[in-house]
Amino acid sequence: MSLRRLPAALACAALLGATALASAPPSPGPSATPCTPTVFAPAGTRGARAGTRGPALVLAGAGLSNMSPAVLPWIRAHVRASHSRRAGNLVVLKASGERDYSDDFYARGDFAWVQEILVPPCAAPGDVDAVAPYVDDADAVLFAGGDQSHYTAWKDSALIRAVRRLHARGGIVGGGSAGLAIQGAVVYDSAAADRLHPNDDDYAVTTSNSVRDPLEPEISFTTGLFDWPPLRGTITDSHFVKRDRFGRSVVFLARIVHEQLARAPVYGLGVDEGSVVLVEPDGTATLRLKGKDRGAYLLRLTKRPRLMPGVPLRAVVDVAHVARDGERFDLAHQRASEPWRAVTVDGRRTPPYDVDPYR
Repeated sequence: MSLRRLPAALACAALLGATALASAPPSPGPSATPCTPTVFAPAGTRGARAGTRGPALVLAGAGLSNMSPAVLPWIRAHVRASHSRRAGNLVVLKASGERDYSDDFYARGDFAWVQEILVPPCAAPGDVDAVAPYVDDADAVLFAGGDQSHYTAWKDSALIRAVRRLHARGGIVGGGSAGLAIQGAVVYDSAAADRLHPNDDDYAVTTSNSVRDPLEPEISFTTGLFDWPPLRGTITDSHFVKRDRFGRSVVFLARIVHEQLARAPVYGLGVDEGSVVLVEPDGTATLRLKGKDRGAYLLRLTKRPRLMPGVPLRAVVDVAHVARDGERFDLAHQRASEPWRAVTVDGRRTPPYDVDPYR
């Protein structure tokens, strides 16, 4: 498998000559190290930006390999080019993994070019910035799964600014799993949990531990990474039913209000593992399912719960379940065809719900 490294010396060029650098990717240099980004061999040939019918969002509940087959054609349909030929440049950003998606996405999406880029967590800020030109030449960018703290560390970088520019010019942005978690206005970043449990790869903030102590120090947030209009006032979460994250998401909403990161009402969007929410420019969303997945869940917290250290959570949250493949809803205005219903979350109970929140 061929690849190339982006040395730190390219940072200045990335900031001053983004498009030029992207049109002539650098060759491997002697300064390449395991901490420099890796540009894997692409699938296809990069063309000029085709223009897109966006801005649009792809919000996938699990890793990119587990997305519904409808997703890639949906992205391609938003590229302003004839369907009689390949068109559209897709970049996949990741903080871990190998060359996982390029050939498959190229074959199934009918894109002109698919480029995966690995930016390891130890990459220097200048090396992160050096990746921005690839996004500037793209029509769509997807973030892979992994650990969202690795992505939130890129806040205010030239790379994140390039993603914002792509969205602003009508491009498609999104991701799966951790790549979904970073799309909300407030992001559970997992940074505190990683710091407090550095040698425990299995540790996670779960419904079970968070509802018992909603002020536990393992919960931390990042704001201002992105500000997509359909997700304002919203936190996103993945693997929703599979990993029983309803209670955890309610804790996140309570903490967001408690920490004054946003005013109530605040919203959550939970997406299950084989589900994807595809969002049009006007905020209209369509659910696409893979197999018997459980779909997407809109959460709304309207009243600020009283939180105290070591005291279990008690909160009432409204939930609307979007469950049918092809079902449409208004994500920008938090309206669905399904009715809202109230669920009480009480951390003193096992399970902590007064009714099944997933039905």
